[in-house]
Amino acid sequence: MFQKLFTAKQIKQIDLETIHEQQISSDALMERAATRLFKQMQKNISPKQKIVVFCGVGNNGGDGLVLARLLYQNNYDVKCVLVPFSKNTSADFNMNLHRLMSLDVPLIIFDNYLKPFSKKHLIIDAVFGTGLSRPASGLAQKAIKLINQSKAKVYSVDMPSGLYADKSNDIKDTIVEANMVYTFQFPKISFFYPENALFVQDFEVVDIGLSKKVIKKMPSKVLLVNSKVKKMLHNRGKFAYKNSFGHALIIGGSYGMTGASMLASKAALRIGAGLVTAYVPQSAYSILQTAIPEVMVLTGKGKKKITKIKLSKSYDAIGLGMGMGTHQKTVKAFAKFLKKQQKPIVIDADALNILAQNRHLLKYIPKNSILTPHLGEFKRLVGAWQNDTEKQEKLQAFAKSHNVIVVLKGAYTLMTDGEFTYINPIANSALATAGSGDVLTGIITGLLAQQYQPMEATLLGVYLHAETAEKYTKKKQPYTMIASDIIDLL
Repeated sequence: MFQKLFTAKQIKQIDLETIHEQQISSDALMERAATRLFKQMQKNISPKQKIVVFCGVGNNGGDGLVLARLLYQNNYDVKCVLVPFSKNTSADFNMNLHRLMSLDVPLIIFDNYLKPFSKKHLIIDAVFGTGLSRPASGLAQKAIKLINQSKAKVYSVDMPSGLYADKSNDIKDTIVEANMVYTFQFPKISFFYPENALFVQDFEVVDIGLSKKVIKKMPSKVLLVNSKVKKMLHNRGKFAYKNSFGHALIIGGSYGMTGASMLASKAALRIGAGLVTAYVPQSAYSILQTAIPEVMVLTGKGKKKITKIKLSKSYDAIGLGMGMGTHQKTVKAFAKFLKKQQKPIVIDADALNILAQNRHLLKYIPKNSILTPHLGEFKRLVGAWQNDTEKQEKLQAFAKSHNVIVVLKGAYTLMTDGEFTYINPIANSALATAGSGDVLTGIITGLLAQQYQPMEATLLGVYLHAETAEKYTKKKQPYTMIASDIIDLL
């Protein structure tokens, strides 16, 4: 259901403990890793390609040397470029350099005068790995610039050289722009930072047989969600009826923004809520009754906007804010409503903007409520950040201080309760469409109505929402998807 993601320090510790537990040498682990890397990488290498492996002088360079040897032994056209950025070479690098030198693999010492590469070449980047702790400089920096200036396709071994594994780089840092990263055992935390999209254009995980026992005991508070999260879905008894699956209330809409509440209401139904009621301005009444006959509709006295939220009964789950606007009367209605809430609610869109403008209301948010901001809304709540590491820190701090769950929408959506941070594994541009967020709010609200716990509803809702885009783009172009398609595909 979840895969742990680790810091560079933890990864090094897992390597060491694996070597001890399996009673193998570090060289044997390197050989195994590079062999599995070769087998996986081989699927994407044409026999006609001219392969150039750039190797640093540490263990990542050692992986590159083993890979170059395996490519040569399997009749690929390969040469190796050594990048001697330091006089301190690792023992495993030295051992594998000696093995490679016993073969006829062309070896070139990089000195900043290498000719550019063409589209016929494939560059394999093995200069730096996860151990990098400072920006690339000197010969290494020059080699990375040469790689990036080439027209060749670039595959990186474990990490794009120059990229940190678990924190943001400086904007001025020189980093390999990898078309594909073949990363060992687990993705690295920095792969999911939007700022690193150019450097990690795609990645595949190579299982190198690190100890499952060691990985299991190693603590991590950053978790990658996978498809097993769908096991959370409740089974439905054959004698169940609509009241068995809860009653969801969607509050939102204003004149010209009726569609937001429509999408959220329909999504709550589609995800399985037994009953859904929409609370909207009077101008939206006929529209919703006609467009979604399955949804019940309530209105207040406001004709074009919500001016009062008066409910005659309780609901199993409430989601609000979509298309609601931030008119003064709407703000007063929301504030009065919020102060009366005891159970977790889902807060989105204009409700978030109202909170950002009226920060004293934050203290009234019920414990374990779910806030679903996009980047702009979150920035209004917490202020700007310098990089993705700081953004994640602000996300965790906000969730912890207000005792809520925050869903930061976007590619690789982040979810946190302040203690654990979950990363949704899907990044699909098809979801970058108007109303997509409204649908997500409806999905999560519909799950809450069915008695899912708030974090369960969040994890499951975000994953299912994103998975619809994956299904859609298998047959159609991503730019043709609209929000109602998400509902249809659920």
